[in-house]
Amino acid sequence: MFTRIVSSVVASLAICTFAGPASAQALSPEQQEIWKVEQQQWKMEAAKDMSWIDTLVHPNMRFWETGAPMPRDKASLKQWSRYESETSTVLEQELLPISATITGNVAVVQYYYRLARENDKKERSIVTGHYMDVLIKEGGRWQFIAWAGGDDPKK
Repeated sequence: MFTRIVSSVVASLAICTFAGPASAQALSPEQQEIWKVEQQQWKMEAAKDMSWIDTLVHPNMRFWETGAPMPRDKASLKQWSRYESETSTVLEQELLPISATITGNVAVVQYYYRLARENDKKERSIVTGHYMDVLIKEGGRWQFIAWAGGDDPKK
């Protein structure tokens, strides 16, 4: 009986371990193109390369982060991203795609993330969260035009 339980636990863990990569591999070429933009944005932000805002964000961008009282625009994104990059550092991050729906020149991407960061006081934390991003393709390149989401509430 104990062997059967252990086998079931191991099998369950294996399924959970490979579920994320399997779903990423199942993306169509167009969805993979969108996912690369998502990963590029997170990589640039983690590297404190704020040029992603000018290259990957549409001028008409609006976003609403979890806990914010109202949506913000690209200028606000620049201001607060600069501040946050000065006061915290990303140590590790993982992005897991949930869905990517593309219709013409509009894409809606939903994903989950897990992030380890350190603040300016050297305090470390791990947070999870989710986003739903809307991208628009203009001039042959995808740019963020809207997103909603952010860190999950602390328990």
